[in-house]
Amino acid sequence: MVRYLIRKTLKGASFSNVTELKEAIEAFITRHNQNAQPFKWRRPEVKGSQIKNTIANLRN
Repeated sequence: MVRYLIRKTLKGASFSNVTELKEAIEAFITRHNQNAQPFKWRRPEVKGSQIKNTIANLRN
């Protein structure tokens, strides 16, 4: 969720003081919680060739 907060609220934003930053974060949380759904964790798929390359790189 932190990455989403940064991408949607903080990236490119400018705040004059900590209070403005805090208000922006709280507004994001309020908006997000209106339609909140459980987060579905996904593991990235690892292919055999990636494992072989990693092992080869570690040996060098």
